[in-house]
Amino acid sequence: MSIPVITGDDLAELQYLAPDLDFTDAERQAVLLATGSGDVNAAPGSGKTTVLAAKLLLLARKWPYDQRGICVLSHTNVAREEIQRRLGATAEGARLLAYPHFIGTIHGFVDRFLALPALRSLGLSVDVIDDEVFANKAIALAMKKPSLWGWAQKDEGVKPMVGGLVYRGPDLVLGSEEGTIPKATSKTYPLLEEIKLQLTQAGVFRYADMFAFAEMLLEQSPAIKERVSRRFPLVYIDEMQDTSWEQEALLSRLFDDSVVVQRFGDVNQRILGGDGDFSKLSFPAEAALPISTSKRFGPGIAAVVSGVRVGGAPVTGTAADVHPPMLVTYATKRVGDVVELFGHHVLDRFDDAALHRRPVKALCARKQSDAKQAPGRTLLDYWPAYLEHSKGAGGRSDRLWALLSQPAEPRVDGISMHSRAVDAKRAAVLVLRAAKSPHIEGLRDGSQLLRRLADAGQDATDVRHLCRALALAPGLGANEAGRSQAIDWFYQYLLPLLPAGMTVAKFQTLPVFAPPEKQPEQEASQRLCQVMREGRCVEVEIGTVASMKGETHLATLVLESLGHPSRRFDLAEALPVLAGLKVRDPKMKESILSQFRNLYVGMSRPTSFLCLAINQERVTADCVAALQHQGWVVEPLV
Repeated sequence: MSIPVITGDDLAELQYLAPDLDFTDAERQAVLLATGSGDVNAAPGSGKTTVLAAKLLLLARKWPYDQRGICVLSHTNVAREEIQRRLGATAEGARLLAYPHFIGTIHGFVDRFLALPALRSLGLSVDVIDDEVFANKAIALAMKKPSLWGWAQKDEGVKPMVGGLVYRGPDLVLGSEEGTIPKATSKTYPLLEEIKLQLTQAGVFRYADMFAFAEMLLEQSPAIKERVSRRFPLVYIDEMQDTSWEQEALLSRLFDDSVVVQRFGDVNQRILGGDGDFSKLSFPAEAALPISTSKRFGPGIAAVVSGVRVGGAPVTGTAADVHPPMLVTYATKRVGDVVELFGHHVLDRFDDAALHRRPVKALCARKQSDAKQAPGRTLLDYWPAYLEHSKGAGGRSDRLWALLSQPAEPRVDGISMHSRAVDAKRAAVLVLRAAKSPHIEGLRDGSQLLRRLADAGQDATDVRHLCRALALAPGLGANEAGRSQAIDWFYQYLLPLLPAGMTVAKFQTLPVFAPPEKQPEQEASQRLCQVMREGRCVEVEIGTVASMKGETHLATLVLESLGHPSRRFDLAEALPVLAGLKVRDPKMKESILSQFRNLYVGMSRPTSFLCLAINQERVTADCVAALQHQGWVVEPLV
């Protein structure tokens, strides 16, 4: 079949389709005009997702097929939402948001087209696909087995191993993502098998299980490859660097040579992955097209980001420098004051209008650990109130009333209102899941809810009305009256999707509606640090590097962390390199390289102010002096 070709004349149309964007440089135009399979390796802040969205806009105007579509896969909801927002702004682009096209995550694609059909063929259904839910249930079952639980009391690695039980490969071989399971001939192996089987029959799975069921289906039904390739002759993969070896192998088995596959990513931002041989990962190919300039930040931040890259060319920052980078060196006893100090410096540097336009965030590569080294190990050292367990799929809360306790005033630029809409969809999914609605089987979060209903022939109008009502009503989850109103809305708007026989009385007693143990706004505040100074306030959001991947901040604080399994502190390894005191070891182990990639992602978030924080015990005076000589501001916290 013939895939529409984008020409130079089409590029001229972009000034009308996307007047706020600039695609006049040679690198971005080469990406837009590329027709065959290939890779695009793009710097952080280069707008690669926006370039892809622009390319889709042009293709949407020319796409001639009613039953063959474009498939767009991404690892992050941030990238997916950006693409959908751009496409939905025009009539032609909106065509790509419905059949026969697919825009979603790799996991969502595998679930929908492979894993769920495979599970149905085995007579299995899905209650939930979530690593944390699975781990909690698996460990609870293990506690009831004396031999397993006795083992766990003696070996701290047993509980994570049980919680990570997963199927691997087309034969559904039992393994674990959090350790090594005993041999099949051991006494404990049958107990682990029994736990996994029990949860499988209950419909509780880990994310990686879905890839094993997908492999099983491809093995049993080879013709599926031809059908999927015919349905999607053009495939774009965004955030390709986060595709694990298992996922890449599966995708290669899914699309044949007739399919044009273009992959977008940044090799330095690969922070997510699974097991397998990293050396086999093929992105980026030698002939990859580059986008080497970042429009997010200026040369100052670009130099820092380039200093921790593990491959490729240095990043060029084309924006203006706003503030020089800062290093906070803190005494162990002051680790809990680092975020507040950062907030003070943000207030000193930016007016309220700037603070209103973009968020201010503090991030750390790791959430928690049992390490004994001096603090600066994980996020909880800096912000003990952070609720490690409060987030669910897609980084959204798994607690209904926390989702519906938004503040009264949205931001002028719409960022907070967008977040409300995302939370409202997530809330609808939690309620439908609790009611065991047959229409959301395998759905991870709210991002695909409306599309799933539309594809199933369901009228999604009432769900849209529900989400709008929830998003526009501030603080619903904060008090009993608001919660009662929300439950009424849920029943009124979701009734056509509820199982037969679901009465009002039965609906109101669903566990998802249980009053919160603590006030939802209190839970939300445990991820926010409000810093006051001279009558002004800035909110610093706390989170992990992974949770903030793909975001753009006004100012970012990167907190040092202790790696696992490297047992090295990331900034202690990186600062001498940034200071020019040593060159990164070309033979550095993968465990430490992964820490450099996390730093690369974290340091490339801000537009205007980058701050790093390290325990003063782990940085030398020579290193501090060298950084100051380069223009860094160094702030001791003693």
